[in-house]
Amino acid sequence: MKLRILALVLLVAAAVGWYLAANLEEYFPENKPLSVLNVVPEPATESESSRLPVPPRHPVVPLESPAVSASVEPEALPFPTDLEGADTYLRTRLPQLLKDQKLLLLLDLNFFIQKLVLFVDHLPEQSIPRLYLPFVPPEPGFVTSGSGDQRTLGKTNMLRYLAYVKLVEIIPDEVLLRLYRGLYPLFQQAYREAGEPSGYFNDRLIVAIDDLLATPEPQEPIALVRHINRFRYADPDLESRSAGQKILLRMGVENTRRVKQKLQGLREALVRKDW
Repeated sequence: MKLRILALVLLVAAAVGWYLAANLEEYFPENKPLSVLNVVPEPATESESSRLPVPPRHPVVPLESPAVSASVEPEALPFPTDLEGADTYLRTRLPQLLKDQKLLLLLDLNFFIQKLVLFVDHLPEQSIPRLYLPFVPPEPGFVTSGSGDQRTLGKTNMLRYLAYVKLVEIIPDEVLLRLYRGLYPLFQQAYREAGEPSGYFNDRLIVAIDDLLATPEPQEPIALVRHINRFRYADPDLESRSAGQKILLRMGVENTRRVKQKLQGLREALVRKDW
């Protein structure tokens, strides 16, 4: 009886051994060539990090090349290398560039580059969150002429913006461009951190400037209509304009022309290959 049981066990063991020998490689195929397994390797996919980035449409030339004109005063401080040091740098550098120190009071130099990047990015859009303003809003509030629902944009409204226009004009283009070039790596860093990982801030700046230059210069006074607790432009075309254009419209035609003149000169330099 024992011999029969032993023979049965040996027979079963032999059968299991034969099955495993014939099928074991199905579960551990490392040593088989791909052709035997009928596996077609998938084409290699290009990872995001390995793709070549789209080059900027308007690249910013490094500050060292070309040589800066001798008419530009030498930089008093080395440019900061990180955003944390940018505000400290600007608090020291801007007073050296502004003859009228009162104009510094118009700027909010806390996270200035980050706010300026967000502000510029939203200029061609329909609205700009107040949190993004890199300057102190003008006082007093919005000025209108007339009474009741028959209102126009007040002529005295432009007086609120005279100091801001002066701030735009006071630094010579050549000095302003040098400052921008030196700080551009930080502008680019802030732009990417704001949600544009593959974009270029200088390209976006050109878009914003072009939009501002397209601001119409309507005949004054400009009619307004009441909307809840605010006023809107009566002309649907003006009301549909971008946030940046509406800022210039509120400044009045004379101020708008002065700002456009400054922007046009800067744009011509920003798109040159040798600036």
